Amino acid sequence: MKRLLLIIAACFPVMGLLAAEVEPMPTDTVITLEKKRIEVKDNGDRLKVRVYELSEEGEAIDDEMVFEGQYRDGRVYERRKHIKTLNIPVPTWDRDFSAHWAGFGMGFNSFTGDDISLRKGKSLEYNLNFIEFSFPFSRYNWALVTGAGLRWNRYRIDENAHFQEVDGVTRLVPAAEGIVYKKSKLNTTSLTIPVLLEWQTPKKRHKPRFFVSGGVVGVIKTTSSSKVVYDDERGKTKKQKMDGGMNLRPVTMDLLFQAGVGCIGAYFKYSPIEMFENNKGPALHPISFGLQLHL
Repeated sequence: MKRLLLIIAACFPVMGLLAAEVEPMPTDTVITLEKKRIEVKDNGDRLKVRVYELSEEGEAIDDEMVFEGQYRDGRVYERRKHIKTLNIPVPTWDRDFSAHWAGFGMGFNSFTGDDISLRKGKSLEYNLNFIEFSFPFSRYNWALVTGAGLRWNRYRIDENAHFQEVDGVTRLVPAAEGIVYKKSKLNTTSLTIPVLLEWQTPKKRHKPRFFVSGGVVGVIKTTSSSKVVYDDERGKTKKQKMDGGMNLRPVTMDLLFQAGVGCIGAYFKYSPIEMFENNKGPALHPISFGLQLHL
C-alpha cells in the first residue's frame, strides 16, 4: 500500500503540469481498483489517500476504511485498520475419507428376552459387506455411509431341542425319545443395508485414522432353517432339517455401533424388533458383537 501511495504521490506533480496546460486539476480524485475505492485529496500542502472496501453492489462501505495515508513535507504517514471478519465453515467434501462398511467380519450371537440357552462360543455370525458408498458433508470429517452386505447367523441351541413351527407358532420342541442332539442350530441368511453416520480423526501422514460410526442396518431375510445333528440307533451320524421359515420376520432392523483404527474395527449390534412375528414365536431380540476387517 505504501508503494501505491508513493507512486500516486510521485505522479501527481507530473499530472498537475499536464493538467495545467489543458484545464484545472480537481482537488479530489477517486479511483476504483479490485473491489477497493481509493480517494485522493490534495490541498496543495498535503496529499491524503484513503482506501475503502467496496460492497458487492460496488458501493464503498464508509465504516470499513482499511487504509489512510498522508504525504507532507517529503514524509509519509500511514494508518491501517484491520477488519475482523466472521468465518463461517462451509461444508466441503473430504476426498481422503475412507468409510468403514465394506469388508469381512466375524462375531458372536446371543439373545435377550425369553430364556433360551445358547452355546455362545459356537453361535457365530459372519458378515460380508460387498458394496460401500460414503458421502462426506463436513470439513470436520463427518460422512453418511451406506452400501449392502450379506450376513450369516448361526444360533447353536444348548438344549436337546430344536426350533419348529407347531400349529402356526414357532416353539422349542424337545428331541424324540431316545435321540440326543449333537448339534441343534437355527440358521438365517440376510441381506443388509446400512445407513450410518461416521466420524474420523483428521488424516495424518503415516498414521491410521481412528473412526466411530453408528446408525441403523436394515435386514432382509433371504433363507432360514432349523437343523439338527445326531447319531441314530446304529451309531451313524444323521443331519436333518427340521423346519424352514418358522415365522421369522422377513424384514427387520439392527442398531449398529462400531469403532476402530485404520482397517480394523469392533462392532456391536442390537435389534429392538423381536426376531419372530408377534405372538408367533419366542420374544427374542438378537444381539451380536465381533471384529470387522474393512477394505
